[in-house]
Amino acid sequence: MMINELKMTEIKPLSWTELEMLVNDLKKKHTNKGLTDVETTILRGIFDDKKYADLAEEISQEEQSIKNAAHKLWKILSEQMGEKIDSNNLITALARYRDNSQTFDHNNKPQTQQSDKVFELVIEVGIDDLTPEKIDKINNLIQKIARDNTIKPIMKLKGSIRLFLEGSEDGLQRLADLHQSGELQALLNELKSDDIPEIIVKKAEFTTDAKVIEKAELIKAIREGTIDKTTLRFVDLSGAILIGADLSGAALIEADLSWANLSEADLSDANLRGANLRWADLMEANLSGANLIEADLSGADLRGANLKEANLIWAFLRKADLWRANLSGANLREADLSGANLWGAILRKAILRGANLSGVNLSGAKVKNAIFIDATGITPEQKQDLIRRGAIFGDTSNDRSKALV
Repeated sequence: MMINELKMTEIKPLSWTELEMLVNDLKKKHTNKGLTDVETTILRGIFDDKKYADLAEEISQEEQSIKNAAHKLWKILSEQMGEKIDSNNLITALARYRDNSQTFDHNNKPQTQQSDKVFELVIEVGIDDLTPEKIDKINNLIQKIARDNTIKPIMKLKGSIRLFLEGSEDGLQRLADLHQSGELQALLNELKSDDIPEIIVKKAEFTTDAKVIEKAELIKAIREGTIDKTTLRFVDLSGAILIGADLSGAALIEADLSWANLSEADLSDANLRGANLRWADLMEANLSGANLIEADLSGADLRGANLKEANLIWAFLRKADLWRANLSGANLREADLSGANLWGAILRKAILRGANLSGVNLSGAKVKNAIFIDATGITPEQKQDLIRRGAIFGDTSNDRSKALV
């Protein structure tokens, strides 16, 4: 009898590694034992559309013996999955089981309890750094492999790429077990798409580092809104993933937020005086009214951020990306903006007195009534262009009747 299977289904078909992993897990739940060599051969045969006779010849066993082993395995799977399983529906049934795992209910909400442990995943990738979009895609793969959609990164640190994850105890333990057996690497190789760089797993285990665990708990408390926002002075939140977090009015004086992902976070009226925000992702974050005096935002991604009336006196914004950021009424006196991108930024009524604007892109910036008195690094041509657009330099060059001729 041909072992056949309709692999073209509406849901994404199983890879061989997924099929073997799922059946192995289901059998372990039933018997506390993993797959035998014969059972693995049977499964591979189904995956490759082979006949029982071919399998019997491959491993030098009687065809009936192969059929008996298969029948016992189908019985175990039927009991575990709650439907009759045979060689004809195995793959489609397992694909449904994968996508509707017991880790989820019908509303896609986790049924398992979140682990208090922190999981460290160390990977090397084919590029120098991972964008937030690439991390999301890798995390989606991890969720799929662990069959746990509650898994998500808490922080990302440099070195190799060190991702610290939270999730259910079962999901995170599955990742640890798969890494120990070598299957995690194989699954990532099979499932990753062409736009994700090569991923090499160096470590996948629960961390015992007390400092990391303490930091992770702090990040989770901020995410959940249970933290006292007045207690965050000098804290280390480097690499923290705090997308959309509510840190409005928080006291983050001299806090380390370097490389943190704070995109869409609410930091309005926060006190970030002297904070380290180097290379932080603050895209579309709300920093209106924030105190950023002497803060270091070098290389920060501030595209579309709201910095209206923020205090940025003596702030470092070297090579920061402020594309279309709202800096209306902001105080940038003596700030270092060298190499920054201010294309399309709103600078109406902003104070840039004595600011360093060397190499700054001000194309399309809205500068009406912005004060550029004593600003440095501006070419004569840029100065006249800014005056024509309404900027104030406080000398005779601001006689617009001449500048507009």
